[in-house]
Amino acid sequence: MKFHEYETIMTGARRMFRGTAVEPPTEADLDNFLASAQGVVRDSSSYSMMLLHRKQDIQWALDQKPYYSVYPSISPMLTKLQLDKVQSSHIRLPHGLKSLSLRFPVGCELGNEVRTIWIHHLDQVRNPLNDTVCQGLSLGIDHGEVRDGLPVYLIRCFPLVEKQSVEDALDLLPASWTLSEGKQLAPEVIADAVRLACTICLIGDDPSILEPEVLSKDKHRVDQSNLENLVEKARRRGKLGWSLGRSIETIPHYRRPHPALVWTGVGRKIPKIIMRSGSVVHRDAVAAVPTGYGDDEDEKPVLP
Repeated sequence: MKFHEYETIMTGARRMFRGTAVEPPTEADLDNFLASAQGVVRDSSSYSMMLLHRKQDIQWALDQKPYYSVYPSISPMLTKLQLDKVQSSHIRLPHGLKSLSLRFPVGCELGNEVRTIWIHHLDQVRNPLNDTVCQGLSLGIDHGEVRDGLPVYLIRCFPLVEKQSVEDALDLLPASWTLSEGKQLAPEVIADAVRLACTICLIGDDPSILEPEVLSKDKHRVDQSNLENLVEKARRRGKLGWSLGRSIETIPHYRRPHPALVWTGVGRKIPKIIMRSGSVVHRDAVAAVPTGYGDDEDEKPVLP
């Protein structure tokens, strides 16, 4: 299964100069441009979005470019979980990371449009409730829009506030200025993308649905005895990724395993997403199906 790849600003900028006589820009060139453009660019929103995107790129590189390959069997489940009882302050990126890229399969995009989502921890973000500063997340949603050769991400800043549920925080997200410009994305798809990202942050490192990825050439060698070594080998080669939902069974007569919100810790105050095991649907009805017909060895078929 082929997945979309997260594209940094530098990747897009270098592609613009491919096949030309102009030397492609360097990381320093891009940073100098952003520094000089501050206060000069007329469209402050565009500048702010580019600056957030660049900060995500830098942190993502420092974190060794971590990603989740989100399989189509699980992504619809993660958008349907209601998080109205989960405080947004409980949302934290998994594995101690400060950035993460979520990528969806080609042909199975989230909402038929979202190809990748990046999540970036922010030390400071505006709390729309009281206009104060708090910690938060920025989410960049790639839905295929390109402007002047560069990918355009729809960016949402999500505050992490105590005594405020995730659903309430979603309702407070202001209407994006990009909804009236360029390629538009339906509000419900944006809400699903944000909800999916928050749910993934609550999953943690559940091995029942989250599997570390190894190098392509080592996939056929993976077993429990060498998995750890092969994962470490992949990380040394610059591959830091996990498959989310790849192992979920899809047997027709079984209810598939599904994510569920549970409360853990002292006083059951810490939310966590776990996977409920698959189960037979209407087990009694299945057991009551008549059997044994046609088993009489003496009974011969009547030929015409």
